[in-house]
Amino acid sequence: MNIIKIASCLEKNNIVFCGGSVRETYQEITEALRDQKIPGDPVMVYIPSPMPLKAGLMMIMRNHDPEAPDKLTVNELLERLSSLESMTWVFMDHFEDLSEKASRKYLWLHENGNITYMAGLTGTFRREVYPFYRTFRKANPSECMDEESVDVTVAVFAVISIIIAFCYFRVGVREGFMAAGALWFGLITFRTMTYIAG
Repeated sequence: MNIIKIASCLEKNNIVFCGGSVRETYQEITEALRDQKIPGDPVMVYIPSPMPLKAGLMMIMRNHDPEAPDKLTVNELLERLSSLESMTWVFMDHFEDLSEKASRKYLWLHENGNITYMAGLTGTFRREVYPFYRTFRKANPSECMDEESVDVTVAVFAVISIIIAFCYFRVGVREGFMAAGALWFGLITFRTMTYIAG
């Protein structure tokens, strides 16, 4: 997606970019707004990580009111942010770090205020965050794992481990080794591959 398309999407929708950072997009859109290549005057906010929640909300608030007091509670911040009339585009990386509570608060702001998000997703997120994720339009759909998507990594590792165990067993029977050695070798292979996959 080019910058103009992203900006027009942000007027209505949240956007998720899977497998990367949105910092560069934030900088490009900021420059395009400054050069008046993109119409409008949204308040631009970049959050390196959406957690902790209060710090993220405070960053959004400070872009609207640099003198906002530090002692505001999360609920007070939400109330103030939802009452703002100006459009706010929040760019956040590490969407996968979101907790269920934080995702509900950010979603509430989107539904009750003039705030839209562009998020960078570089891993898998918690299942509880899915209601918030569902509000996002995917900038690169082929890279995104949805709730309906199935991660087959563990299944593939298990099949490879069984094949290796079977091969080891056949060699072991021929050479007089015990079947337990084959099982041990297969389990070690499986554990090693899951460790490497992270």
